[in-house]
Amino acid sequence: MTTDTMRVLYLTEEAIGFSDALVRGGAIHVRNVVTGLRERGHEVFLVDWNDAPERPYQRSVSPRIRPVAGALATLSRAVSVGRTESVDVIVSKTRKTYLPGAAAAAVLGVPHAVHVGSTLGVDGGGLRARVEAAAVGARLRVPHAGYLVVCAYIGRQLRERGVPADRVYDVRNAVDVERFAPAGPPLPDRYAAALPEDGFTVGFVGGLHRYKGVYDLLTAVNRCRSDVTAVVAGDGPERDRLETVAGERAVFLGAVPYEHVPAIYRAVDAFVLPSYTEGLPRVVLEAQATETPVVATRVGGVPEVIDDGETGLLCPPGRPDALARAVDRLAAAPDERARLGRNGRAAVIESYSWEELYDRYERALARICDR
Repeated sequence: MTTDTMRVLYLTEEAIGFSDALVRGGAIHVRNVVTGLRERGHEVFLVDWNDAPERPYQRSVSPRIRPVAGALATLSRAVSVGRTESVDVIVSKTRKTYLPGAAAAAVLGVPHAVHVGSTLGVDGGGLRARVEAAAVGARLRVPHAGYLVVCAYIGRQLRERGVPADRVYDVRNAVDVERFAPAGPPLPDRYAAALPEDGFTVGFVGGLHRYKGVYDLLTAVNRCRSDVTAVVAGDGPERDRLETVAGERAVFLGAVPYEHVPAIYRAVDAFVLPSYTEGLPRVVLEAQATETPVVATRVGGVPEVIDDGETGLLCPPGRPDALARAVDRLAAAPDERARLGRNGRAAVIESYSWEELYDRYERALARICDR
């Protein structure tokens, strides 16, 4: 079957708001994909876990006991909406919707696609992380008609696990290049007042989890020859411990509303993402779009968006000394910072706009429906 207009049922365990600013990258992705495909003429229906849905095409469920009731409620609602709206394909965005989505698609006799935004397996993190990684692997071993991945690295991981190559579609990530631009509203005073007046600043935006490598960033800053301060925007389970070990060369802003995140990138001299594992991190694209030079670790899909020495700098993960050398290199070279910033924005505009992502989604879903 090939149609110009598709009827798509999109599933996620996140609560999607259409009138607020949102913070989580995954929620922004869902909202924009649903809205963007609808604006292109497709009928897209959303089942999310939400007590306050805002749109008529948002058919939310409100599970009270999320691990079990969420999956069952999602399955029931997906079958109901799928039948009523005669959908052509189901897309499951988040891990807890993979199995309900596959089951609903089997009942309805339509293809099912999973969105895979994180690398497979686990790098450290203890027993809980290993259990979660095993659970995700089991969900992905259920045959799906399509696998929408955010980078070629995840595509290779899936193929190594036996997924046929012709079922893997690289839809990538995207960033709003108009919102994330070199010029724009300044950082509000309540945040700007916390930034140092002198010296070189490196920013971090994201959740404060061990795998994000923020400890390595703080260690690197203390080893830099230059006068460097880390500006950390985000919250998470490691925040208290990080603040304890940070010393005077770090500023913690807490969770910053998404509307002010572009100003964070513009306010710092460079952006650093020292993660141990990533898919295709949207924060790198956002920083590049603002012409902020980026230093990141060579993990997951990061090398697909950073050409080392051209659109940013790459370092091995778990190496604070390498991070320190890269930061010192940028601190001493304003011309190089400007060049990396310009090149980074040009690369994002060329391949990572939302319109480009909608094109990739349309092509992938059309092929999945044809199969």
